[in-house]
Amino acid sequence: MKSIIKYVLPVLTGLFFMLAACEKEDIPYYSDVERINFDYTSMGLSKDTVNIAYGFVTDQYTNIDLELLLTGYAKDYDRVIGLTITSEDGAVAGTNYEIADNVIMPKGEVSISVPLKVLRSEDLMTTGAKSFLVKLVDSDDLVAGLRTTLFVTVSDDIPDKWIGDEGWFMNPISQYFGECSKTKYLFVYEQLGVWDFSSWSYWGMMGDAAKFTPAKRILKEKLAEYEAENGPLVDPKEGRVTFPD
Repeated sequence: MKSIIKYVLPVLTGLFFMLAACEKEDIPYYSDVERINFDYTSMGLSKDTVNIAYGFVTDQYTNIDLELLLTGYAKDYDRVIGLTITSEDGAVAGTNYEIADNVIMPKGEVSISVPLKVLRSEDLMTTGAKSFLVKLVDSDDLVAGLRTTLFVTVSDDIPDKWIGDEGWFMNPISQYFGECSKTKYLFVYEQLGVWDFSSWSYWGMMGDAAKFTPAKRILKEKLAEYEAENGPLVDPKEGRVTFPD
């Protein structure tokens, strides 16, 4: 019995002091002003940019769920979220996009999904691409946080430049797919179902070889199948479509 007590007593003593320390320790809590941010991760974005190219599809609109996340606590009353949309090239509400007039964080919630409808307006074909900036701003109830912007570009044509690697310092899209042309871009989209490759990256800084390398292999195989049946795939401006070895 004495030997059991010899080993159990130190354990019980240690537990006692641990519990005493826990009782005295202050529990940290958020005390700063409550801030509202875009939750890019929940939106599947690696940066604050969305490109919509209707030249690839027949859709007349695209729904973007703006995921907003509060740094702070839920309240027992609704709170107004400050949000503005501005454009330097003529995008206007009702023609190029639709969104609710008032954005509210409901009582008891710390996150909200706000639908933004991006429209395929008739003027895209005549005036070219439109862009607009969605920005969270201070309201009487909540302060804008650190992730407060979403830049949306919409066009009704197939781009002749790859979309998504503008800020990468290594492994650009052209390293895997070669130089872009409209015919090649359409072929890539038809095979992969992707036109915005911004999420195919490491932290938005360099191309993810684990995604691009197998994609290039698929594209080369599909192009070989196409050429076996139809002959070379040729872009009217850039010539024959090929992919790097």
